[in-house]
Amino acid sequence: MSLRPVMVINLTAGEHKDETLFSQVSHYRSWTKYTLTRHTKAVNVLAVSMHRALLLTGGNDNRIVVWSLASGEMIQEIFAPASGFISAITWMDVDDRGETTFAFGASDGNIQVYERIDNVLFQFQSITPGHTGAVESLAWDPVHCRLASAGDGHPHVWNFTSDRTLKTITSQLDKQPYIARTVHFYDNGASLLVSFLESSEVFCYSVEPWDLKWRKKVQGRIGNTALEGNFLLMSNLKDRVDKYMVPTLQHVQSYSHVIIRNVPLQISVARQAGLIFIGGDDGFTRIFNYSTGAFRGQLEHGNPSDQIIPVTSHEGCAGCTVVTGSCFNGHSSVKVWEEDELVRGLNIFCGDI
Repeated sequence: MSLRPVMVINLTAGEHKDETLFSQVSHYRSWTKYTLTRHTKAVNVLAVSMHRALLLTGGNDNRIVVWSLASGEMIQEIFAPASGFISAITWMDVDDRGETTFAFGASDGNIQVYERIDNVLFQFQSITPGHTGAVESLAWDPVHCRLASAGDGHPHVWNFTSDRTLKTITSQLDKQPYIARTVHFYDNGASLLVSFLESSEVFCYSVEPWDLKWRKKVQGRIGNTALEGNFLLMSNLKDRVDKYMVPTLQHVQSYSHVIIRNVPLQISVARQAGLIFIGGDDGFTRIFNYSTGAFRGQLEHGNPSDQIIPVTSHEGCAGCTVVTGSCFNGHSSVKVWEEDELVRGLNIFCGDI
């Protein structure tokens, strides 16, 4: 399979050019490595495994697909028609292999766990009633082997037991009259951050014992979030992604871009590369410089009218892999992108920022 050069970005001048050869200034190139087609409806969620060997995709067609990122081949398909659309997914890194267990949530509110042993196909392990509505978000804490979920106005935290089931440890839940959009473990799993769409609030809970530590308001509504170290990045559903410092929630930076449709665009940070990727509602994913907020280019996924909401990234010394998904019924696709290392001494993939 040949690689198709999409864009060269001159990081010195900040200009964008369609090229196929390296120029004389520092830049990087991005290619589509694979285009993966299996989903027949919108792709909602993506997850790359710890060692970048496997990719999970889930969508409105009630299916999860396991892909090989080395070959682009489909390894397994899990069809769950009774669950409704797949709304959240995460790897559960229970050991250093990092590619043996995952959980997904769906519109029926249930959370299902799958696991494989000795590199055979993933097998169903358990199903847990989690929420009365769709599971909006899942997060994994590898320190304490806990799973967090968000849905119907509140979070849950679950212990992952030895029999591969989930047991809740949250109590006295104060259900909010708003959509609980995302959850993130913070402070090495000792705390949980929960964002609420309409109220523009972020709640921070101590996990054990379960208790509300603080709640604070941010600018604009919260469509989606990404936690990177001590910074929480939020899509405001209007015109930008904002970066806040945790726990003060002081606004420190913005990544401004046009939003045509009011959809919850996903965010992914490639910290070693110094880049942030933001889903789009007009056929492409945007790339920004993480430190300066400057626009760096875009990954052209589909037609101008396509919603490219899901995006995720994974870094290693070989470079940065980015995955994007389209959200149209009937012709949805997943694209895997690879970024070359910078030349002329500007090594953003394995060096320091």
